[in-house]
Amino acid sequence: MSVALAHLRYFVYDAVDEWRHSPGPNVLATATLAAVLFVAGLNFLILANLKAHVGRWKSDLRVSVYLVNGARAAEVDALYARVLAVRGVARVERVDKEEALRRFRASFKDLADVPGELGTNPLPASLEVVLDSGPQARDTARAVGDAVAGVAVVEEVRYDQAFLDRIDAFLDVARWGGAGLGLVVLTAVAFIVSSVLRLTVYARRDEIVIMHLVGAPPMLVRGPFLVAGIAQGLMGGLLGLFLVEAVRRATRQYLGAHPGELFDLAAGSPLPLGPSSVVVFIGAALGFASAWFAVREARDSGR
Repeated sequence: MSVALAHLRYFVYDAVDEWRHSPGPNVLATATLAAVLFVAGLNFLILANLKAHVGRWKSDLRVSVYLVNGARAAEVDALYARVLAVRGVARVERVDKEEALRRFRASFKDLADVPGELGTNPLPASLEVVLDSGPQARDTARAVGDAVAGVAVVEEVRYDQAFLDRIDAFLDVARWGGAGLGLVVLTAVAFIVSSVLRLTVYARRDEIVIMHLVGAPPMLVRGPFLVAGIAQGLMGGLLGLFLVEAVRRATRQYLGAHPGELFDLAAGSPLPLGPSSVVVFIGAALGFASAWFAVREARDSGR
């Protein structure tokens, strides 16, 4: 155990010494990793915010029960009681034709004059069913649909579960597709960074040859380079995360007090701890891989 700790101490001290004497290649490698991980962090930020919004929407579903024109009050009252009796329904709001028109004009200001041009109010009355929040909202929405199925005064039942499921599936495809593309890009970056790190290997090739000649084990030769690579990856990951948050905050400040729904949808919240940890881990793994490719030169130099 003491031998392993001594080796690790040597690796760390040697890596620090390498940074001190050859800052150029190390800074360039770290900056390259930070730039790549910054782009990866932005993708994680957008996907994480979209996923969180979809999750909230799916747990806060509303069911709209549209009524036929001319529905009698007694029939609507009976339908109201039937829907309210469904387990998981928080409350039911009555929306008459006038209220539906008011909401339409408030939501679609560019089309606010269309009903007036038609000469009549084409919007139906409805019951807006508010469900208890949580993952059971999906089952409750289906139960409401089953409860009103076949009722004469019901023209249509609509809720956004299918649409949200499609968005969720699209985000999963984007996540896995991005992961596949990112793997290709990161592999290419590993080779590019390893080319930079070879400069440090060449600068110490005489020392490496001597270590091989005196019988130093391969890991003792490679260890400092691998530790330096991991350190570069960790710093690159942390710097990339810092830039992601800095850009997010700068954009929010630039947009003002009301940045808009699009910003809130894509970057309203900081990158969560889980994806942030993944970015740092990717940085460390990428730094290790880059150093491993570069350190093969040390092995070849010792032959």
